[in-house]
Amino acid sequence: MEIWQGTLRKMRAREGDPAQYALAPPTGGDEELALTPLLGRRLRIEYSGRIHCVLCGRNTRKSYGQGLCYPCFRDRPEADICIVKPELCHHGEEGNPCRDEEFAREHCFRPHVLYASLTSGCKVGITRRRNIPTRWLDQGAVAAIPLAELPDRRSVGLVEHRLASEFGDRTHWMTMLKTDTPPGDLPAFAEAILARLAEWGVDGTLPPAERTPRRFRYPILEHPSKVKSFNLDRAPLAEGVLQGIKGQYLIFDEGVINVRKFGGYEVSLSVE
Repeated sequence: MEIWQGTLRKMRAREGDPAQYALAPPTGGDEELALTPLLGRRLRIEYSGRIHCVLCGRNTRKSYGQGLCYPCFRDRPEADICIVKPELCHHGEEGNPCRDEEFAREHCFRPHVLYASLTSGCKVGITRRRNIPTRWLDQGAVAAIPLAELPDRRSVGLVEHRLASEFGDRTHWMTMLKTDTPPGDLPAFAEAILARLAEWGVDGTLPPAERTPRRFRYPILEHPSKVKSFNLDRAPLAEGVLQGIKGQYLIFDEGVINVRKFGGYEVSLSVE
């Protein structure tokens, strides 16, 4: 039975016990589809072969940057290099201006939080305060601690980049999917980062009352022992019994699919 048809976008995640996930409403619709209640059911995701840019809606033969058409990938501020690597912010550079000043003022020149999280291991990251805890749920973190707040994205990005060379800032997604007890002592990791911030004279460390660890539980019936990915570009079908949801991944008994990776893909979702 078909229960949803539309263009995929990043799953909506909300804190809960366990976390609650949903598909965003399809184009023209106003109701999201709750996914967490579907655990244990056999689902079928079928790709139609059509891709619609998640920013402008135009049809595109190829997806760039998780759901963009090429013009948007080339020109829109949401796709600029500094969104992925904030330390490369080029605002104010002569000959290489910001793609959109209004976007920069609204999204980049706002306070950002530096945090430590436990995903596949301990890592450092950044996010807007308003994206807490969604950012951590999107990454599949089982715990996270906000550490400092800096005045803008470039400032916190430069600090994160410096820390990453010593502490790491990447998630090994296969490991993240296989367990909810990844290795790592998050409080000790956080204290080591705070020591570096003090050593470097970085202002903005949050008071102890705000550096409280947050823990998360995900809707998972069974973790995969081996991780096999569905790729809609190679085969237009992903199906199986839904055994879990973590980060932006749907975990089936026959494989996993990163929903965010296939943003813009037109699919139908059926359940038995």
